[in-house]
Amino acid sequence: MSNPPRVTVLMSVFNGAAYLRDAIDSILTQSLTDFEFLIINDGSTDSSASIINTYSDPRITLINNDKNLGLISSLNIGITHSRGEFVARMDCDDISLPGRLSKQTEYLETHPTCTMVAVKCYFIDAVGKECGFWNDDCNFTSYDEIVQRLPRANCIAHPGVMIRRQTLFNYGYDPRQANSEDYDLWLRLIADGHRIDKLDEYLLKYRLSPLSVTSISNKHNPDLKNVRTKSRFVFDRLMSGRVNPFVARVFLNIFKDLYYFSGKLVVTYFIDSVAAFGRFIGSLLPFSNQSGLFFFFPFCHIGGAERVHVDIVTCFADLKPWVFFTKWSPRPGTLRSEFDRVARTFNWCLRLKYTYPLSAWLMAGFINKHPKAVVFGCNTLFFYKMLPYLSEDVKVIDLLHAFGGGSEDFSLPVIHHLDKRVVITSQTKMDLMHQYSVKGIDAALGERIELIENRVEIPHEYREKVVAEKLNILFVGRGSEEKRVHIAGRVAALCASRKIPVMVTMIGDVTESFAMSDRPFCQFTGELTDHTELRGYYERAHLLLLTSSREGFPMVIMEAMAQGVVPITTDVGGIPLHVKSGVTGILIDNSSNEDLIAEAMLAAIEKLTSNRDQLMTMSRNAYDYARVSFGGERFCSRYRSVLLADIESYRSGNAQG
Repeated sequence: MSNPPRVTVLMSVFNGAAYLRDAIDSILTQSLTDFEFLIINDGSTDSSASIINTYSDPRITLINNDKNLGLISSLNIGITHSRGEFVARMDCDDISLPGRLSKQTEYLETHPTCTMVAVKCYFIDAVGKECGFWNDDCNFTSYDEIVQRLPRANCIAHPGVMIRRQTLFNYGYDPRQANSEDYDLWLRLIADGHRIDKLDEYLLKYRLSPLSVTSISNKHNPDLKNVRTKSRFVFDRLMSGRVNPFVARVFLNIFKDLYYFSGKLVVTYFIDSVAAFGRFIGSLLPFSNQSGLFFFFPFCHIGGAERVHVDIVTCFADLKPWVFFTKWSPRPGTLRSEFDRVARTFNWCLRLKYTYPLSAWLMAGFINKHPKAVVFGCNTLFFYKMLPYLSEDVKVIDLLHAFGGGSEDFSLPVIHHLDKRVVITSQTKMDLMHQYSVKGIDAALGERIELIENRVEIPHEYREKVVAEKLNILFVGRGSEEKRVHIAGRVAALCASRKIPVMVTMIGDVTESFAMSDRPFCQFTGELTDHTELRGYYERAHLLLLTSSREGFPMVIMEAMAQGVVPITTDVGGIPLHVKSGVTGILIDNSSNEDLIAEAMLAAIEKLTSNRDQLMTMSRNAYDYARVSFGGERFCSRYRSVLLADIESYRSGNAQG
């Protein structure tokens, strides 16, 4: 028999084909090469075995279980077959960084009193993207810190440990400690005086998969799982008469776990009781919404999203729906009058915010008393917080303008309450479907996503642009962070420095977003609430600048193209689906280097300034595309279909009865 390797890497696989190749490759490419790689195929029914068999590396030894025995039995089988001086654990969906085995081996060889050495890990999602850290792993590194923390909770990532083989052979994994076999082993080692250290380096990528053993077991009261693990450990120590201060601390922490668990139960019961009472009070309120249609939006001030919200509510003007604004609008008079014209509005931001959660319970109770009520919300946390308290016969729809604004994340806990989700671009729909896949969300919920594109008013015919010596350039929008208005200011300053004949006009509350040195090169109108005045600026403009770091598909591009204005824009969100670079506009790579964006926009402006014929051709193309794509003839019919399907017939039937 050949000389034993320094390290045995031990990995069990059960239906792990999705990430198996990444895991194997991360071990085979380690800087330390003197190891054997024991892979236990635990009765997999997917392609795991065939993936393993594609490798010809002699360091791999495959052991096939005839049937699925479970992780603990498979690891114990692997331990009996291991030959290395040290055993390194690995999971089939994780990734070890190249220096992991080398650094752990060196540590154990130079620290003979250490039995096991762990590494720190950071989390990755299903596609390998970093998504956070495990706090206990980060915060408890030294031996003393580990000993202090273990009686309360585990703080060591199992697939990142390396342990002396003879010790692991003597202890093994306890088959009675399913889903906590690692934590139980750490407790037994520390209780017997073994030293566990942790390298202060992140050498493991720990995948958060919804189908992993840890994820599945943690769905079922992790506090109780800890109670069970520690109770078994303490019981065994009492029965064998091996009690010491560490065991006593574990015993005392069992009561802490029970206290926290029972406290959560009491709080949950109390909240549920008060919520039920709040809904009951809400159902007794002596007034009602005859339309049964409720909208929840954050603001009523000027903005592209708010303009879309007005358009949506206008589609239901015949029903006179109720609209609630959940956040403070600094200039509520701007769009509030347009909402008031088609709906009954309530600017209750302070009441909803400062009386939450009572406000959510009362609102839910009030809505629940309306037969076949419909609730529609967008970009408001209050709306999502209220959903769990609505009755099942209330129809619920939300709208996502763009992916990446936050709504897609804080809506996750309640997406099963949503009957429909409306998106305005196919890209957002794809992003949501990908998120569902990564988070392990039922793919059937993706079938509830509806694409309804926004609309704008389109002139009946193209109006030829007047080409003067200077081209008119517009920026229209807010001064919020993602708009990166300062880049537009930088472009204006560069145009002036290179004597490019343009006039840059900034529409919106953006002055404070500008560098002082760039302000002299722009004209500022402030917010424009008069649509006729805004349309006049579009009619006189030749180019539109959009410098955002993220967008869905902004209204300003639709409005500009409808007037033959050529957009020069970063290629974010759904913009590339409609703006064809060199045809209907100019797309700029959304680089993290803002100077590169400014220079690219400057080059596009300079090109179109010197080639007016190309500019006029693109202007006509932009209008033609907008006329075909943004007219929105079906906008209202689509929204009415999504919100009122099966409800109008119900109401008309009741009216006849």
